[in-house]
Amino acid sequence: MTTFLPEPPRPILYLDHAPIWGGAEAVLVTLIENLNLNEIQPIVATAPNSPLAKRLAGTAVPILPVPFDTLNQAGWRLPLHLAQSVTAVSRLIRQHHIALIHTNTVRAHIVGSLAGWLTRTPVVWTLHDNTLPPRLARLLSPIPSHVITVSGWLRDRYQPHGLSGKCSVIPNGLSDQPAVNDAQPDMHTELGIPPQSPLILNVGRLIAGKAPHLFIAAAEMVLPHHPDAHFVLVGGPDAGQAADLDYLARLNRLIAQSPLGPNLHAVGPRSDVGRFYQAADIVVYNAVQPEGLPTVLLEAMAYARPVIASAIGGALEIVQDGRTGLLIPPNQTPALADALRSLLANPTARRTLGQAGRKRLQETFTVPQQAQKTTAVYRQAWQGDRP
Repeated sequence: MTTFLPEPPRPILYLDHAPIWGGAEAVLVTLIENLNLNEIQPIVATAPNSPLAKRLAGTAVPILPVPFDTLNQAGWRLPLHLAQSVTAVSRLIRQHHIALIHTNTVRAHIVGSLAGWLTRTPVVWTLHDNTLPPRLARLLSPIPSHVITVSGWLRDRYQPHGLSGKCSVIPNGLSDQPAVNDAQPDMHTELGIPPQSPLILNVGRLIAGKAPHLFIAAAEMVLPHHPDAHFVLVGGPDAGQAADLDYLARLNRLIAQSPLGPNLHAVGPRSDVGRFYQAADIVVYNAVQPEGLPTVLLEAMAYARPVIASAIGGALEIVQDGRTGLLIPPNQTPALADALRSLLANPTARRTLGQAGRKRLQETFTVPQQAQKTTAVYRQAWQGDRP
């Protein structure tokens, strides 16, 4: 009698170079936590002190240090730093018998592709945004066997640049049962806001592309009609970018000079952002630069909160105008103010939109769906199949 033993899980090396904790890193952690460990053994390679390494410290996921921190230093040494990272990752691939490389950020795509080419290991990219230069995508395009894009908008943007026939759209998933520590004080109490005052929330990095200055400008147009409304900015700047620091300085001056006064709350980056969603009456996403699949919209839907969103990039694939939220033209402050006034005046519409948004999340943007579809891509890559 022949006994067939189950195959051991295949080791997959996940690469992420980011020096910040962003949406791509949050999505990666959620994905790893929901993979079938009987089939896949996740291993993460990142800079030793990166936010991703700190987030996974103490978990069962092995964290392998690589010199990705130097990749964020521009200048003539960058090719040397790339070579060092490629060498380090290639060594890890051989030492740990890696079956597949999954890259999660732009410079990780470069390093992972070259290391995969050197070691003849299959490579899968995930494109979370449009920051990969098209010329670079075309140059590297022969190497990845599959490219996951988190939205159709990203797929359509990159397919013409050597990736036609390689792209699979797999939206990010999110739990629709968010956990909030009820032992903590209500957010209205913490911020000194009267219990019945509407709270309008904007979550995101304080950078020009996210346009928090437009959120403030729209709030100034709304406040005379709804003087009890309070407007909350949650988020901080990117580190080390001169343009972002200049923008932050201008934004801080705008906040200091705003007539909103005590009705504007800029609370900085917070680890308990769920408490803000729970307290919010409306969530605003008013970016002026398109993003692959804005996580803030999915998070708002998880809490059944109505959203007002710029009709741009992947937001168009999340929000169904008039059904699960309101879409507005990007960079149009009066349109944002009009949408805010409309929802503030109609609590029933807010509830209806929020509940419909949560239902859409449950149907379309779930973590199990994302994990299953991603695993299917891995199987295709191992078998040499195309999407």
